[in-house]
Amino acid sequence: MHNEAEARAGKRRRSLVDIEEERVWASLYRRVADPVIAAELVAHLEKNGEMRLQHSGLYLRCKHVLRREKARQARLRKIGAAIRWAFHTVFGVPLSLTTRSLRSMGTVLLACLPERDDRVVAQLRKVTTGDASRVDVGQEVSPSEIAHPLSENVVTEAGQGANIGASPRSAKHAAGRRR
Repeated sequence: MHNEAEARAGKRRRSLVDIEEERVWASLYRRVADPVIAAELVAHLEKNGEMRLQHSGLYLRCKHVLRREKARQARLRKIGAAIRWAFHTVFGVPLSLTTRSLRSMGTVLLACLPERDDRVVAQLRKVTTGDASRVDVGQEVSPSEIAHPLSENVVTEAGQGANIGASPRSAKHAAGRRR
């Protein structure tokens, strides 16, 4: 009797394991729509040929889910490329054309402007030739400077007349001698 009870208990245990294993496989059939689980199941079933034959429906369903996911990814890549192209066409092309046209119009407008020959150019010519006094150049001059010109100015003007460059140190030295 004892052997019969052990046999029954062993049979029950094995059948409970089988039942639980069937529940797990049944739950895998329901969750196989997830591509991650489908990929794991395909990898597991391809390692074991006997299991693949035993659960061939599950294997085929997993392969179908993986093909569908691959097609979905390809479709999303195409949609993304189409959206990028449309965005570039709607915003990028007009913006680049506007930028180019503004640059070319600016160049044309600068070329169409008349050459400037105004007082600034004339004053620059006077300054470079040495014909201008400080008043003509536009520097601030006090009334005392007008009445008593600096000896530095006299020395530098004399040096310019003789084409000699006088340094500030030599100008001070010359001013000291004249006093």
